[in-house]
Amino acid sequence: MSYMPGVCTFCGTGCGHYLKVDGTSVQGVFPSRVHPVSKGRLCVRGWNIHELLSTQERIIRPYVKDSGQVSYKDAIAKLVSALSLYKPEEIAFYASPRSSNEDNFALMKLARLVFKTNNISLQAESGHRNSLDVLYNGTGFAGMLGSLEDIRKAEVLIVAGMDITTQNPIIGSELHYAARSGSLLITIDSRMTKIAKLSKKFINCKPGTMRMVFDAIAYYIDKQQWGDTKSAHYEEYKKYLATVPFDSIEKETGVLPAEVAFVAERLIKAKSAAVFFSSGISGLSYDTVASIYNLFALAGKIGKEGCGVNPIAGINNLQGSFDMGCAPDLLTGYQSIDDATSKKKFEKKWGQELPTFKGKTVEQLLSDSSSPLKALVIVDHDDGIVKYADRLKSLPFVAYIGAFTNKVVDFAHVVLPITTYIETDGTFTNTERRVQLASQKCAPAFDVMPMWKLIDAIAEAKSIPFNYKSASDVMDEIASLTPAYEGISYTLLSKKHGVQWPCTKKNHDGTKYCVPEKVSFVLPHKPYAAVQATQEYPYLLMLGKAQHYWHQNNIMHKTFIPLREYNATLLLYPDGYVAIAPEDAKQIGVRDRWPVKVVAEKASMKAMVMISDDVAPGTAYVPYFIREGIASFLLAYSDIVSQGEEATIPVRIEKV
Repeated sequence: MSYMPGVCTFCGTGCGHYLKVDGTSVQGVFPSRVHPVSKGRLCVRGWNIHELLSTQERIIRPYVKDSGQVSYKDAIAKLVSALSLYKPEEIAFYASPRSSNEDNFALMKLARLVFKTNNISLQAESGHRNSLDVLYNGTGFAGMLGSLEDIRKAEVLIVAGMDITTQNPIIGSELHYAARSGSLLITIDSRMTKIAKLSKKFINCKPGTMRMVFDAIAYYIDKQQWGDTKSAHYEEYKKYLATVPFDSIEKETGVLPAEVAFVAERLIKAKSAAVFFSSGISGLSYDTVASIYNLFALAGKIGKEGCGVNPIAGINNLQGSFDMGCAPDLLTGYQSIDDATSKKKFEKKWGQELPTFKGKTVEQLLSDSSSPLKALVIVDHDDGIVKYADRLKSLPFVAYIGAFTNKVVDFAHVVLPITTYIETDGTFTNTERRVQLASQKCAPAFDVMPMWKLIDAIAEAKSIPFNYKSASDVMDEIASLTPAYEGISYTLLSKKHGVQWPCTKKNHDGTKYCVPEKVSFVLPHKPYAAVQATQEYPYLLMLGKAQHYWHQNNIMHKTFIPLREYNATLLLYPDGYVAIAPEDAKQIGVRDRWPVKVVAEKASMKAMVMISDDVAPGTAYVPYFIREGIASFLLAYSDIVSQGEEATIPVRIEKV
């Protein structure tokens, strides 16, 4: 039995751990004390990753719907012949933010080079793309501007609208440590979260008004002439700030002008400051991220040690998946496919022209019944896509590639098994751009292929072999095409606990925090549009996550201890819960755990009441807790749900 170093693959923090490996099984997990991010800690998910890796719910044989279990050769032949029937616009690839960089790069190459389609995307992680777009437009840097290692160096830390202690517990722990050591920790949120309780200052804003709160802070700084006005587009930004309704800010947002002034003064006086916000499925809108970024640009808190505008990814390789070009309009390293020079570089390397049509995301294609989608390849996805069950059933061809079973497999005409991340080499890029090598720790428990090798075999079946001999070969090709990854190799990564890109051949130490050559203010796209309660729908419903129900529980239900905690919550609230304030419970006439009906204009759902001081009177909170209970309700409001942390739905709550 041996202890093998590796990287936790649950959330985007990228903690270091050691796995206790016995043959092809993992017996335990231990934290790495020397890892620069986790510093000897693991969260409740990370402590139980060995349970996931030991699950019996593996896919162990290739499968074709009409033939049953078959060989890889026959399953690949079926996939290739099926996809070859359709035009590139009719084919799409759904990449996984859990796949390694090498796996996602190979999939992106397969989509564009072999099947000539730009229809490739990730699961609904619009919040991270919004964040990358804002940061790229402002600094030319499509990733976190700061570093997790610098949290303890910041004098002021702001958490915007996320319970980071639940979503990324180790980062939450680091923020708490900094606060106990003297940093001013401020949480701005519509709900009293755990991180809000640990903060020295909690600013409770009305649901859907966070953008206006950050703009008001910037307005106050600009009015006092405290700001750094040297950044590009300042005059346009100043005109935008003039539209902030500062005189009525308390009425609009629930935040007192004195609270706005407090944050503004502390932010300006601090030598260093950093802000953190969720960027995944519950992330923020482009305009809210722009407001947060602009405030920090105005306050002069970009490009310095201990500073940063920091989106926090919920899934382990969300940042890396975008880095690998798993988006309709992107090649690797945020190079636009519409950029002639970048496109030509890839075509020269790969020896063929790339498709020119405008691709769409898989969610766009599935939600539009008139879209041309006919064939879909899905990689290692949560059950969330099952909300499009009717459309999936209507598709002539669906293929699934993954290591574990889930409900998506039921829709597939071809199923191709792959190894887990401990059975092959691969790299993962965490939320702070740290590219880390997870080396193979054991032989595959079953006769299954690594995904990068499977993709190569599919390409070879189309007579366009990639000729990869190892995952390291894939990384070498990534580095040759991606300026930010230029200096990264397996040889380099094997000597470090990862390296933060940009990493060039002249800078093998990487880049801890971004120092942009030019900083620009980023103008918002839309006017303010905060949702208001009405007499008919007097409560503003917020949506979020629960501690032991994580990303549709596709992964968590394969573990024992987190599943036990989830089931314990189910014992109390078997139909899920809606949290409301004690005053509202009294007014409605209900007690804790009493059933209620949550009614909105387009849909309704049943739930049980949780009475909590964490929500303000006039608001309510429902976690993504029980899929069956809220799926149809959320589908009716998919446009609002896509707003993530800011999603607000007016509802009334009826006693059942």
